[in-house]
Amino acid sequence: MRGDGGDILCRLAPYVRARHDGPDGIYLVLDSAAGPLRIVIVVDRQPDAPGTWFVIDDRHLPTRLACVARFGGLLAGSSPGSLPSTLGLSPQQKLRQVRMLCIAEGRRMGVATRRIAAGIYGERILHLSRNEWRASSWHRAFYRDLDSAAFYQSGGHIALLQGLKQGGDSLAA
Repeated sequence: MRGDGGDILCRLAPYVRARHDGPDGIYLVLDSAAGPLRIVIVVDRQPDAPGTWFVIDDRHLPTRLACVARFGGLLAGSSPGSLPSTLGLSPQQKLRQVRMLCIAEGRRMGVATRRIAAGIYGERILHLSRNEWRASSWHRAFYRDLDSAAFYQSGGHIALLQGLKQGGDSLAA
């Protein structure tokens, strides 16, 4: 969104959860009943500049437009409505995202893979022989999540939170 920043910031002040002033604009995370809204205000120093919405035209356009409509509702003082269904994760997807983050963090800290698996699936994994471990469904599930956890290495989780990437089996826009 483009504007002088002043009027809009006053209207949004009650909803601001987090703010970062960057060289290219003001980054805000806003509270709403339906979940957080993330926006960037690009400040144009011309006093009477009208507001402009920047929406990326990609495969996520319908979701982006729904988010713009939610933000417009918040500015108008009404409820922004519910999150678009494409932004929601099923309980299974949420659990898988947590497992992948745990695996990525364990690997980053140098924890042995079986020790990480035991933390996720239970201590009984540590009592399996090497052949039993390799033949188990836990082994297959762990290495499937380990492959997907590679997304989180090198900051992929930040891109996911910003809605820039797809991670694991979830879609963010």
